[in-house]
Amino acid sequence: MKEYTLSVDCCSAWTTLGLAEDEKIRGEINIDAGKNQSALLPGLLQHFLQAFSLTPEDISLFSVVTGPGSFTGIKVGISFVTFLAWAAGKSIVPLSSLECMAFEKIRRSGGLAASVLWGGGGKVYGGLFKGEGDTLPPLSLFRSGSFTPELFLEAFSGTKLRHQDVFWLTDAPEKVAPLFPSFGGSFEKIIPTGSATVELTRRHKGRARSAFEIHADYFRDPDLG
Repeated sequence: MKEYTLSVDCCSAWTTLGLAEDEKIRGEINIDAGKNQSALLPGLLQHFLQAFSLTPEDISLFSVVTGPGSFTGIKVGISFVTFLAWAAGKSIVPLSSLECMAFEKIRRSGGLAASVLWGGGGKVYGGLFKGEGDTLPPLSLFRSGSFTPELFLEAFSGTKLRHQDVFWLTDAPEKVAPLFPSFGGSFEKIIPTGSATVELTRRHKGRARSAFEIHADYFRDPDLG
């Protein structure tokens, strides 16, 4: 019997959907929906699944990106997915937006990736990850969280890695780069995709839990929309 996995990410202005059939990626939707996520998401999902002659009841496993990111987007995504999974009697894999960002870059090439999201108020959300091959999820090298730029670089220095050996990734280079004036490197902008998110979901199947156990990872009081 085929196993279908559906991923949903609303943590940024981008809304993404991903679908896998067993281990094969079947499709994705990536749209810059901005603040229209809650209005657009039900219709997007309906048309997306209809393209494969599926309904939410056909999905075996759901995933949702639980943060950090847009306070409103996180709530939209979690509310939407937990209702679908509860109604279908299925489990959900919670995912980190920081790990998803790193996975976009290192899922094929491997290596090291620092994910730095603009958090407002002079702070960032950050994490550091190491690629672990073609079947395992990335390894977190220190605890992700909310940092001042100085504290994030201090946490990075504790790993004894060199800046130049790491992919430095962000959602907003124009906002994040000025917070690191002494860094000396550059940040690559990463846009989330449904295909990467649903692939990461498959690698994290062991994390699946009930809809009632899914919680937002805001990391701190929100400064985002």
